[in-house]
Amino acid sequence: MTGGKHACRPDPRYRNVADMLRLQAEEYPSQWACTILGRGGQELDTATYGELDRRVRSVAATLQTMTAPGQRVLLMYPTGVDFVVSFFACAYAGLAAVPVPCPEGPGAARAFERLQGIVKDADPALIMTTAEVAGHPDLELLTSGRRVLVDQGREDRSAAFRAPVLDLDAPVFLQYTSGSTSEPKGAVITHRNVLANLAAVATAVRMHECPPRSFRVVSWLPLFHDMGLGQLLATVYAGGSAAFMAPMVFLLRPVEWLQAIDRYRAHLSSAPNFGYDFCVDRVTAEELAGLDLSSWRVALNGSEPVRPESLERFAEAFRPARFDPEAFMPSYGMAESTLYVSGARSPGDVRVVDVDVEQLERHGRIADPAQGAPARRVVACGRVPENLDVRVVDPETGRQCEPDVAGEIWVRGDSMAAGYWQRPDATRERFGAALDGAGEAPFVRTRDLGFLRHGQVFVLGRLDDVIIVDGRNHYPSDIESTVQGCHPALSPNRSAAFAYQDGGRTLLGIVAETARRARIASGEGEGEGTPVAEITAAVRRAVADEHQLRAATVVLLRPGALPVTTSGKIRRGRCRELFLQNGLTSW
Repeated sequence: MTGGKHACRPDPRYRNVADMLRLQAEEYPSQWACTILGRGGQELDTATYGELDRRVRSVAATLQTMTAPGQRVLLMYPTGVDFVVSFFACAYAGLAAVPVPCPEGPGAARAFERLQGIVKDADPALIMTTAEVAGHPDLELLTSGRRVLVDQGREDRSAAFRAPVLDLDAPVFLQYTSGSTSEPKGAVITHRNVLANLAAVATAVRMHECPPRSFRVVSWLPLFHDMGLGQLLATVYAGGSAAFMAPMVFLLRPVEWLQAIDRYRAHLSSAPNFGYDFCVDRVTAEELAGLDLSSWRVALNGSEPVRPESLERFAEAFRPARFDPEAFMPSYGMAESTLYVSGARSPGDVRVVDVDVEQLERHGRIADPAQGAPARRVVACGRVPENLDVRVVDPETGRQCEPDVAGEIWVRGDSMAAGYWQRPDATRERFGAALDGAGEAPFVRTRDLGFLRHGQVFVLGRLDDVIIVDGRNHYPSDIESTVQGCHPALSPNRSAAFAYQDGGRTLLGIVAETARRARIASGEGEGEGTPVAEITAAVRRAVADEHQLRAATVVLLRPGALPVTTSGKIRRGRCRELFLQNGLTSW
């Protein structure tokens, strides 16, 4: 990508992650740092940089009496100031934070079970959580002799804190890629990784366009996830201010996200692709009235395939609210890269390219479609920062692909994690990729397929999810896009396409959620709603017409039954497993 990279904005004052908060508190102690929002926009808690630093040093002092530098500390908090304090207290004390979902509500028991794999792998010396979680009977599944810290120390012990010497290459947190498998893997994120990534993010999200101390963020993404945590870290890096709400607040009433952007005049706010569709489908005309989104200069869209239709629908729906379509920043990243790989755009950069479907599926070539030929629209995920090296590589041979040929995306640079915690074999496989015939430093294999064009990254989908039928590569996201628009009873962005084996043959399976307001005839009687057979027939017809594929199986799921990750990504592998085990909650 010679000549196509964007600049970085490293801050020379920061020697480690702890410095980010410490220096903001020293220079601007009364600056608003973060606010936690509840239902209806209620401000549940707020803190200045000075207050945060005092609480962080107090908690860090307590941690120093209970742990040794370099040990891991599990953080189990809902969205709140306590999470922010605990995360930075670990950084101050030279500990590695392990952010995980907080077991809450009716599903708490199951959540504790899912977390056992992470606890076994990370082997934390301490678990930090709330009094409510600490009182749950299933907490003992995770403790096994480990100490639990509930009281963050409202008594001010900050004077007892002694700052250790922090190694730039020491872990500052472990980002677990999955908490649902028996062998979750924790990407080791160092102080160097975070600072390098934020230097790139600073340019990508145009922090320099904001007046001093006025960089503002609104987020509903979970703070334990890389995308939510990244917004917290970017806020502190810039000395800005952020308003956070729990994901459930957004899911129950998505307009509250947009109202918070308006109320706090946010410059940056992010969501996976489904979040933008969710707003279009759920925000009413009455809620739209009076909404002003003109401050929103960076609407980051990432963590799952970005659909051009979603960008267009949102831009059109919220045009009356003064949303600027130029604010959209489709991006690409992953836990193994700390967060960000690409996203920044230069003036005049293309937003979407049309590629010839036949050339892509049969030969992996990126070609302009001939007139009248089937075409696929692929969204540009922006330019790569100058501190990263991105290549497109043949995953079978390890050779760099020719221009305009799709392959696996490989990345190297200071943002890339140090590997997986205590998993040398998995680290070598993922983080030790070498280009064939080149004696260069190793790359990280992303397992994502894509291509480079116009100086930007384009992502096609997961390598492991590609469906190969009759010698043609079909990308699940394309099939899922077709499915979501083929019948009004289906929920947008809530379908999964996958391949499975039966009698030595590769077959296509599709599972799709019905919309919450749709009436479905689950029995044989008439008048109950739309028959299941009508919907599944529409799916088969649309997939056959658009992709020349036969869907061997179509399963309609009840609302909320589609397996997804914490960031909204569809878990196609889990869908396949449940389908084969007859474990799907279907009509």
